[in-house]
Amino acid sequence: MSRLAAQGRYASAGPARRRDLRASDDERESAVEALQAHFADGRLNRAELEQRVSQAYRARSRGALSALLADLPPAPGRRVARRFYRFQREVLPYHVGAYVTVNGALSGIWAATGEGRFWPAGVLAPTTVLLASHAFSSRWLRLRLQRGRARR
Repeated sequence: MSRLAAQGRYASAGPARRRDLRASDDERESAVEALQAHFADGRLNRAELEQRVSQAYRARSRGALSALLADLPPAPGRRVARRFYRFQREVLPYHVGAYVTVNGALSGIWAATGEGRFWPAGVLAPTTVLLASHAFSSRWLRLRLQRGRARR
């Protein structure tokens, strides 16, 4: 048995608490950016900013980074993004219903009239692009919010 295994370095100590997890360089940079935004908003003076930025770069755990931001309000952008995502999620079924109804009716009229050229494509193409962009942007925003939640 190796010396490290004998010391228990490879043994699992159980699930670590989120605050005890080690912070990455990206998480430190995010904390510094948040501190700079609070400085720009007037919540921190220059001395506080410099002190907290140096502590952020020395921080080893996520808990240490959270402590630097604990007395500051959360970023308003995240709140707005969550609200916008909920709105997108609620409205998407209505957009799908309108898409199917309008394009189905136009395609039905085209089929009933027997005209050779598929003229509903003038409406079908742009509405397909709009509906697809709505669906993909909603998914992208959901993934970004989940990634941000996982960082905390």
